[in-house]
Amino acid sequence: MTKHLFLITITALITCSSLVAKIKIACVGDSITFGARVENRKTNNYPAQLARLLGDEYEVKNFGKSGATMLDNGDKPYMKTPQFQASLKFQPDIVIIKLGTNDSKPHNWEHKDNFIPSTNKLIARYQKNNSSKKPRIILCKPTIVIGDGNFVITEKVTRNEVSKQVEIIANETGLELIDLHIPLRGTPELLPDKVHPNAEGAGLMAKHIHRYLTTPRESENKVSLPWETTKKHFHGHGFIESSDKTQKVAIPAIPAKGNPWIWRARFWNHEPQFDIQMLELGYHILYCDVSDLFGAPSAVKRWDDFYKKTQSWGLHSKPILEGMSRGGLIIHNWALANPDKVTAMVADNCVMDFKSWPAGFGASTGHKKAWIACKKAYRFRSDNEAKSYQHNPINKIKELQATNIPILYLISTADKVVPPAENSGLITDKLKISNQIQVIKKPNLGHHPHSLPNPASILEFALQHMIK
Repeated sequence: MTKHLFLITITALITCSSLVAKIKIACVGDSITFGARVENRKTNNYPAQLARLLGDEYEVKNFGKSGATMLDNGDKPYMKTPQFQASLKFQPDIVIIKLGTNDSKPHNWEHKDNFIPSTNKLIARYQKNNSSKKPRIILCKPTIVIGDGNFVITEKVTRNEVSKQVEIIANETGLELIDLHIPLRGTPELLPDKVHPNAEGAGLMAKHIHRYLTTPRESENKVSLPWETTKKHFHGHGFIESSDKTQKVAIPAIPAKGNPWIWRARFWNHEPQFDIQMLELGYHILYCDVSDLFGAPSAVKRWDDFYKKTQSWGLHSKPILEGMSRGGLIIHNWALANPDKVTAMVADNCVMDFKSWPAGFGASTGHKKAWIACKKAYRFRSDNEAKSYQHNPINKIKELQATNIPILYLISTADKVVPPAENSGLITDKLKISNQIQVIKKPNLGHHPHSLPNPASILEFALQHMIK
């Protein structure tokens, strides 16, 4: 190839690459989107930070308007702003809508019955904006408000009322949904005026949305679930359950590549923040009730049968197991019986030995009614027979280590119900911290609350082992 021809070829390639259309993202919202009170606003508002994270393949524009409401009869309806018109003219491929915080003000929220109709009007306008294709529309729940808030904006209304309305809309329309409340929990210092995130807080929003947008997704939903959908939803996401309510599935708007899933062992919808974020990232959340079987062989058999169903539905062959409290017994026992079918485990103040709880043979006071049910599940005829049992997870430390299954243990150091020294604290002391075992200690906390208010570290653990 001559030098002249080489230069022509390179020039042609550069020209072609420059002609590739960028994915256009319109960030629609209020002062939080605009970046009010953010240091160096133009470069540090969340859309600007999102643009840097996404890179040259995307064109991200900020169409935030301070004070804007979703309500078309609020004091500053977004659809009547120049920013709205500009966002239509932009003809975005993706529209991220973060409105609702100003709607919570008392003089606006008196019109709350109009919130859903107003939102549907906004959605419809974007959907009709481009005759060639509909944009991808992503709804966002409002960000956190600290304490009693400011500007007559309160957490009570934004979280308990506005967010609930957004969930209903997402469920009814089938649109994607991001909860921007969770990523900012536990960071009051990042909201100096109690409402507006600063540059670092905007960065957390951008990071969360970036991860959402860049998670590999299935091009089409190949999961075939067994029950019909209902009007019920799981925090705005799809939800189905068996007629006896013992089996449940929360359904992501767009499944992640490979159709991965979280298998929740106990206490469906209790402290669900980790589950919600994994749903956003395309994981199904599943539940099969074995609560009164305490990890007994009959519980393992029931999970075996349920697992076979999940494979016929098209879900991935290796879920992440999530066990709170007594759920620790089943996730460990099932993993030990099926080490090749588990991606990772999250064990939260978990029972590792029924002799500790519910029996109460050690430092725990136990639970008499639960202990009766536990003995029945294991077919023990007496306490003495139960005491001689040597197949609890706590007795299987070497076997557990041999599985090489990554495990994250959340341990409340002042847990008197399921004492760490008799359960996960004992097993982690023997296994030691390693690439396989990670530990998050919660100092001075008892058995409750489970999880973490901001599950960022749990999420990071899960993503380390995300299906490739």
